[in-house]
Amino acid sequence: MLKNLRTLAMVGLALACVAAAPLAKADGTFNVDNVSLTFASGAAFTGTVDFAIDYSSVAGVSGVLTDYEDGISGFTGTGSDSINWVWGLCGNCSGLSGDQYGTFLMDGTPDGSGFGVYSNLIAFTYDYSGAPNLLLDSGGYGVAVDYVDPLVSGSVTYSYTTPEPGTILLFGSGLAGLALMARRRTLRRA
Repeated sequence: MLKNLRTLAMVGLALACVAAAPLAKADGTFNVDNVSLTFASGAAFTGTVDFAIDYSSVAGVSGVLTDYEDGISGFTGTGSDSINWVWGLCGNCSGLSGDQYGTFLMDGTPDGSGFGVYSNLIAFTYDYSGAPNLLLDSGGYGVAVDYVDPLVSGSVTYSYTTPEPGTILLFGSGLAGLALMARRRTLRRA
C-alpha cells in the first residue's frame, strides 16, 4: 500500500512539473505580447507590450509609431517615432473599474519619476476579462494617438517566450521522473 502511494505521489509530482513548465515565464511576472494598432489617420503602432501575468496592468512597451508627423500638432502621414515607456503616475489611468485597464504608451524620454519629455502618446485602454484575448478600446480614454486619432483596428497576440533555463529544468525534471519510474517498473518485471 505504501509503495503504491509513493509511486502515485511521484507520478503526480512528475506530471505537475511537466504541466507547469509551459506556463513558466522568463521572469515570472510579465507577459510580453505583440501589439499592432492602426488609427484613423493611417498612423500605425507595432511592437511589444509587457503586461502583468494577469493582464491587470502594463509595465513596459517597445515599438514604433509610423505614418504620422512627430508632435501633437497633427498627422501628415510621414515620420516614425519610438514608443518606449509607459506613463507611471496614474496607475489605472482609464478610471474604469472591473477588468478594464488604461495607460499611456509614450515616446521621448522618461525621467524616472513617472513623468518625462514626450511629443506623442498612445492612450491604451483594454478589457482583460478574457485574457490573454484582450478587448481594446473598452472605455475611458479608449485607444487613440494624442486623444484625437482613434483606433480603427488592433490586435494583441500572445507571444510564447523561449523557455528559460528554469523552465527547461522544470520540464526536464518531470520527464526524468517519469522515465525513472518507467525504468524501475521495467526492471522489477524482469
